[in-house]
Amino acid sequence: MIFIDTDIFVIDKIFTNDKRFEINEAFLKETEEKSTSIFNLFELLGIASFNLNEVELLKLFKGFDEVYGLRMLYPSTAFISVNEFVESIFEAAFQKIKLRMNFQDALILAVAEQHHCARFVTWNTKHFVNRTYMSVQTPKELLELR
Repeated sequence: MIFIDTDIFVIDKIFTNDKRFEINEAFLKETEEKSTSIFNLFELLGIASFNLNEVELLKLFKGFDEVYGLRMLYPSTAFISVNEFVESIFEAAFQKIKLRMNFQDALILAVAEQHHCARFVTWNTKHFVNRTYMSVQTPKELLELR
C-alpha cells in the first residue's frame, strides 16, 4: 500500500498554480492502493482553513477518502485500553522524534508503519528518508518507476 503525505493534497486542493501540480495530479489519478492517515487529513484541514469557508471545509472533510479513492488509516487500537493506546502512539512518535522529526510527521509516520505501508510518497522526502523502513519517494519518482 502507498501512503500519501499531506503536502500532495495541499498542492491538489490549494496550490493549483504550483509547478508540480500536473505531476501531482497525475500521481493521484494513476496510483492505486493509496492511503493516508486521519492525522494527514486534519493537517490538511488546518492548512485549508485559511483559504476555505466552513462549508468548503466540511465538504473537504466529509468523503475525503472517497474523493481520492484511498483508505483512511487510523492509529491501531485493537484490544488495548485507552491508556495503552495513548502510551503506545506517543511512544511510537517519540521514537521518531529521536530521529529528528517534528511531532506531526512522527505521528503520521507511526501510523503508516503500523499499517505496514510499503511506500511513503511526499514532496518533502528529506523529512522522512532514513527514518523509516519504507521507500520514500516523490510523486514524480514513483511515476517514473512505472
